[in-house]
Amino acid sequence: MAQPHTAHDQPATTDQPSPEHRRDLERWRTTYDLLAAAARQDATAQARWAAEDRHGEERCAEMREILQDLTLRRDVRAFAAAVAAWGARPGPFAQFAPSGPAWLHQLVEASAGHERDLADLFVAVCRTPHGDDEAAARIRALEDVARTGGHTTTPVLPVLSVFWTTDRAARWPVAWSPAVASFLTLGWMGRHMTLAERYVAFAQLCRGLASHDPREAERLMVYLEAAGPFVGVGSGLPQTCDEAAELMDEHEPMRGYPRAESEARAAGLAGQLRGAATLLTRSLRRPLEQATGLRLRETNLQTRVGTGRDAPFRADLHATWSLPGDAGAPALRLWVTRSGVAVGLHAGWPGAGHVGVGAEDRQARIVAAVQRHLPPDVQFLAVDGAATADRVSPAGRSYPGGEIFVGRWWPHPEALDRADVAQELLATARAVTPLVDVLAGHDPTPTGPADLELLAHLEQFRVGRPYPTERDGWHEEQRRSLAAHLDPDGLDAFDLASFRRLVTGRAYGAVGSHSVLQAALAGLDAPGLDRLAGALKTLLWGSGSDAERIDAVLSDPPVPGLGETVVMKLMAVVHPARYLPVYPLGGADGKVALARVLGVDLPETSDTTRARLHLTASDRLRARLEPLLPGDPWGQVQFARWLLHRGEAVADPDRDLIAEAAADLLVDEDFLREVHRLLEDKKQVVFYGPPGTGKTFLAQRFAAALQPDSTKRAVVQFHPSTSYEDFFEGFRPRLDAQGQMVYELRKGPLALLAEAAEADPTTPHVMVIDEINRANLPRVFGELLYLLEYRSSSVLTSYRPDEGFELPPNLLFIGTMNTADRSIALVDAALRRRFHFVPFMPHEGPMEGLLLRWLSAHDGPVWVAELVDRVNEELRHALRGPHLQIGHSHFMVDQLDDAALQRIWNYSIYPFIEDQFYGREDLLRTFTWAAVLERHGPTGSTRPLPPA
Repeated sequence: MAQPHTAHDQPATTDQPSPEHRRDLERWRTTYDLLAAAARQDATAQARWAAEDRHGEERCAEMREILQDLTLRRDVRAFAAAVAAWGARPGPFAQFAPSGPAWLHQLVEASAGHERDLADLFVAVCRTPHGDDEAAARIRALEDVARTGGHTTTPVLPVLSVFWTTDRAARWPVAWSPAVASFLTLGWMGRHMTLAERYVAFAQLCRGLASHDPREAERLMVYLEAAGPFVGVGSGLPQTCDEAAELMDEHEPMRGYPRAESEARAAGLAGQLRGAATLLTRSLRRPLEQATGLRLRETNLQTRVGTGRDAPFRADLHATWSLPGDAGAPALRLWVTRSGVAVGLHAGWPGAGHVGVGAEDRQARIVAAVQRHLPPDVQFLAVDGAATADRVSPAGRSYPGGEIFVGRWWPHPEALDRADVAQELLATARAVTPLVDVLAGHDPTPTGPADLELLAHLEQFRVGRPYPTERDGWHEEQRRSLAAHLDPDGLDAFDLASFRRLVTGRAYGAVGSHSVLQAALAGLDAPGLDRLAGALKTLLWGSGSDAERIDAVLSDPPVPGLGETVVMKLMAVVHPARYLPVYPLGGADGKVALARVLGVDLPETSDTTRARLHLTASDRLRARLEPLLPGDPWGQVQFARWLLHRGEAVADPDRDLIAEAAADLLVDEDFLREVHRLLEDKKQVVFYGPPGTGKTFLAQRFAAALQPDSTKRAVVQFHPSTSYEDFFEGFRPRLDAQGQMVYELRKGPLALLAEAAEADPTTPHVMVIDEINRANLPRVFGELLYLLEYRSSSVLTSYRPDEGFELPPNLLFIGTMNTADRSIALVDAALRRRFHFVPFMPHEGPMEGLLLRWLSAHDGPVWVAELVDRVNEELRHALRGPHLQIGHSHFMVDQLDDAALQRIWNYSIYPFIEDQFYGREDLLRTFTWAAVLERHGPTGSTRPLPPA
């Protein structure tokens, strides 16, 4: 491939690559060679590079003259102007123009009075390094100056490496952002590096892949990021799978890897497999859509084969394109293992343990329909467990059981190192497309653990839930307390308050809302209380069978609203040796659902009474669970519900939803993972920053990545009148059956989500609190402030003085705070200590460059991003702080033409600025749209502002 200048001896390196890295390079080179071959076949790319290279020697010579002039004259302003003019000229360095000159200009403007010092620095750092250590030292020197001056450090690498690469006596590749991004995506470079470490790793990787000229690798990586072509499946991938499989064999359940080195290597290999999957997913989506006529969504691959941190790292990869619908919809999938390549239609991910009425019938119908319509040259593919190396294998025309996956299989090396394999992959996708209609409208087949030995899961339950906790002990204590009030002597002196606590509270399991019963209890007179006490005594302690007594009280309740869930809780509290604390018969967590997940057969509902159904279900469930947790009915139900909920994934567990959210949000994936770690630490974070920086949008999208099930998320917005009763719970008026106003205890969004999280402790529940600082936070949270920090403790709340309340550890909070309304410094110190605070500033951190990325992705006017950055720099200087900057979301709109820009500025941006400089007409004139456009527009002059 033609290059802009002649190759000479490559720079010296200080460290020899490890055997693992040399092995990786050999494998990566198989993909790299496929990419190079694809680029050679791309006539458009070749023509563009040829046009650039015609100016290469000239541009290099010009830059050497500019650097020589800087060395002689030490005029840094002339240097910045010359570099800006040079960057606008045609040639191989056109990518330098959008950001490099502007960044140099900012450094120069900030050095007023110290221009000579800055010139000396540039003379030193622009000198071509003789080795990696010198390169790293020069990068650190420029980075320190930029960071000290409050400037972004992102351009340091491309700016310096551009200067170095123009020296024809060396072969330093340019660290263009797209090239670095390609290596990071592929998993060929580590993410957690300093700028200096990143460039050295980048340069060494380029040299390792293209020893004849590292700048070829630089160019191909830029091409990969921009064009995203399908290049084939490199023969190094099965070797990576094979090594990863060997490390997976070392992994022990509940104990992990025996050596830290093994775990680190397994993580690195899994990152490479995920990178290869990402490349395949991106490059084939559009061809697949064109071939099948389907609308497809790219997904991301998890690096582990489970959700826990002790799960092993994967030893396979698959690129998955999901169809419209929920996260369990069918998907096209390309799977690569150490044994072969498969492509076909996967029936979707129902979630292990998910149950439903008619599950077996749906399974049989789906399989029968698929077998009837199975196209020629397509077969079933058997899918083994996630922790197996050879997860996919051909199974012929008969359904092998388990997940439904139909398509074609190529044993290695039939599909490797071939770009033309794309035609076979697309042909297979076309062949299986009619099966989408077969699967449409039908739930994926539930695959619960009904036929597994429950004992194998018990230890995982004890550790993973975990069980028992202090809260579990509290439930048993509450059961004994309630039972004491319900024994024959206790019922003779009936305690209505304790009975209400049983109905409305969560002690020993909640029974739901019973407003009719509560209203009836509130209106009971003395004879009514006696009737109720007598009926309960007969129910709990009377003669005859339990079923007869239960049916009798249900058919003729002593008070309106006394339904079967309350009755079954009464029986479970008083007779724990027979009745399990699971009160509804149906529903998501009822006896029928638990029976299905445990493999327990229940009688037909039409053959018996409701009471007999409850008793039969309870007896059979207890018989199944008693040997596992003898004498512990509460623990038995928690274990059964853990089995039920632990696999209720709403998405394929191989999908990396955080990575998908990062791609959607155009933020660095590491940032979202860091926020995730912060949530795991304190369980609550606050996003704070100027208005319009995307805090709420990101919070909601991130919450959806943590918990795709919308029923397990909640969004509330605080305002000055938000109260404890609004947020948590309080008494609210309503009309009773007689039209009289009565007050009932009504749960707010926090209490409702906390109950849901406690009932389903294996999955996260997320509450987003928008504008959290607009309310009186100590008043809104009350005693709950204590629980934010001490999740394992309980407190007696204002409206539950006789029942402890705790915040479940799987309930997470994400708050947003607009610092233009109220400074973060005013937040209550107690609340500040309980939250991690994450800044959202347009000029630094994850939001830096977001507007540019968005406009680039949506074909918008990218110069607007530079204009906003420069105005924000002026605002930070004038207002002496970062909290009143312009948010990027104002400009993240489609059809952003000149009229729209002026409208946004005049009616959204300028009024905001006007508030900050009220009465300062001299400054306000400089922030009108016309003034800003003249100063910072595509042809702006960058004139200084009046003194602030």
